[in-house]
Amino acid sequence: MSSLRVRQISQRVAIVLACASMSAAVTVPAAAAPDKEELSKARARFQQATELEQAGNWAAALQQFREVGQVRMTPQVRYHIALCEEKLGKLVAALGGFELALSEAESLGPDFRKEVEDKTNALRERIPKLVIERGEGAEAATIELDGIALGASSIGIEVPLDPGPHQISARTSGYDVYTETIEVPEKETKRVSVTLNKLAEDSSANTNTGNTGPVAPAGPVQHPSRVLPYAIGIGGGVLLVSSGVFFLMRQSQINTLNELCPNKSNCPVLSADDHAKFNSSQSNLNTYDALMKITVIGGIAAIGVAVGLIVLEPKPPKPAAAGLFINPAAPGANVGGLSLAGAF
Repeated sequence: MSSLRVRQISQRVAIVLACASMSAAVTVPAAAAPDKEELSKARARFQQATELEQAGNWAAALQQFREVGQVRMTPQVRYHIALCEEKLGKLVAALGGFELALSEAESLGPDFRKEVEDKTNALRERIPKLVIERGEGAEAATIELDGIALGASSIGIEVPLDPGPHQISARTSGYDVYTETIEVPEKETKRVSVTLNKLAEDSSANTNTGNTGPVAPAGPVQHPSRVLPYAIGIGGGVLLVSSGVFFLMRQSQINTLNELCPNKSNCPVLSADDHAKFNSSQSNLNTYDALMKITVIGGIAAIGVAVGLIVLEPKPPKPAAAGLFINPAAPGANVGGLSLAGAF
């Protein structure tokens, strides 16, 4: 697998982590290899899942395929998990699964690779996108999409979403809360401009006072939510831990190969069992090496995105400075014709 291909796959995995719902696109396999009984049960469960899939019972099939993946995750299992997620409307998560299956498809021949590649390209065209822009009054507002606060880097760009209804809300001090539910169909890109209306002023507070001085803030300053950056950062940490696991499993396969063939330029004649073991270890080595590269680059990218969201998040407006002002008084209110007003 070329380094360019690995970088492309890693970037796509990072995007799925930042906008989607943290689907189990990368599954960390168990430290110990499954025994024959576990593999036998997994094969039987895979057959059951295939039958459920053919019957159109996508939710049950998805659960069965995920349980198979806990024992042994193969490109075929990834493909079927992504297919079930696609049929259930989870297009963003499905795209991540197809991308990973495509990265491992070389070992299964050109026919399988072509099928996965065609499925990936077709799904990518179906995924809708939403562009949220700041309008009048929302320059410093906290904007949330489906309850998750968006950082500055997510405003004004195309965000991939699953088709269906999505809720947008925005709030800031001194303005009415903005809430809108928008339907995003497949293959479409929608743009939404968030505009906020000022709260109605309390006319009784300044009747006949002529007060033009600063007013104390109505409530505590609202700080932007950091749920999304923290979630992305945690996802990046999980990927980095996964890369360490894949590294250890890769080293285990290297040790097995060295035992079977100490001199790589002139290997001894192997028995049928040792030859099968050699081929299996070589295949596992290639898989773990690719997964290690994908997860380490994806983890670094996710942590970088999280740090960027925190650094670039909008700052809350500063409260008005304390002060004391002299204003003309209403007729008959004070003998001296003056009144005091202040903000603290």
